Amino acid sequence: MQAIRTLRTLTFALIVGLPIAAIAGDDAATLYERLGGWAGINSIVSDTIAAHRANPEIAHYFEGVDVDQLEAHVTAFFAAGSGGPDKYAGRDMTTTHSDMGLSDADFDSAVADVLAALDKNGVGPGEKAEVAAILESLRPAVMGTASPGG
Repeated sequence: MQAIRTLRTLTFALIVGLPIAAIAGDDAATLYERLGGWAGINSIVSDTIAAHRANPEIAHYFEGVDVDQLEAHVTAFFAAGSGGPDKYAGRDMTTTHSDMGLSDADFDSAVADVLAALDKNGVGPGEKAEVAAILESLRPAVMGTASPGG
């Protein structure tokens, strides 16, 4: 039950743009900090995008995409959502993915790429589990199945 409360709290914090440190306590290192700050997250994002572009199941979604711009947006989103110092000012997940026609298999494949990038960057199992839970909490928004207001 505690894990469900924690996941709900993290999801709420991400949605409203609160730094995770605000709910974890002042002395707790944020996920952002534990992932290596901006540089660490940017490396994870860069490796994730490279994996997506090489992944035959989802590579077609990245054809013709400005990779530098995508990397900048995803890094900013990931940094803000993991407790970084800046608020994300880009489009929300539903708007960003609404015209893509993603399937659950596509989402799962993309998550697998993120988890592999975490491994490649030496991210520990606790942080990897936190990222996996956050990604899963975003599934309804990415897939366009989130109910209004929740």
